[in-house]
Amino acid sequence: MGILWSKVKESRERKKVLSKVGPTTHFARHEAEYWMKIFYQDVPNGKLSEAEFVEYFGNFYTSADDGSKTTLARQIFKAFDRNNNGHVSLREYLHGMSTLLRGNTLEKLEWAFILFDVDGDGLVSKEDMGGVLMLYNDLRTNKEGGISEEQLAAIIDHEFPLIDRTGKGRLGKRQFIEGVSRSHRLLEIMPIR
Repeated sequence: MGILWSKVKESRERKKVLSKVGPTTHFARHEAEYWMKIFYQDVPNGKLSEAEFVEYFGNFYTSADDGSKTTLARQIFKAFDRNNNGHVSLREYLHGMSTLLRGNTLEKLEWAFILFDVDGDGLVSKEDMGGVLMLYNDLRTNKEGGISEEQLAAIIDHEFPLIDRTGKGRLGKRQFIEGVSRSHRLLEIMPIR
């Protein structure tokens, strides 16, 4: 009876979370249930650790080098782990997936800002932007045909000064979002399409 009761209790808890989270995402109820099912298949305890996320991400991108995969996976994990407690909950997972798959450009750029804020200081430097885009491009090159490093560097060298209107070399969230949303060249290479 103990095992059966714990499964019933777990099912109730999942439905409760879904009823609270589902309406705050861009998913229809059946889609949220689908993503919830996938989450719990891979993460039965409901808490996805950074190590588990990095491993999962590494299995998805099999042809890129391990250093690039690990570094980018850690940044993506940080963007999902909105409360910075070291694990991704079902709520955070659904919100992240909803943003990436169904969010509007503003929502995706808000999510991307967290990804590009490498050191967590609330600012994105040209080096931060270049580093994340190089990692993402490395994965795309191996999977779907990204652009050369030289082309990517040229785009960043040209576009970053146009976004950095203050000339400080670092972008706050608002400046990042407004600037990138006006740059078709950056939007084309961002990991938010």
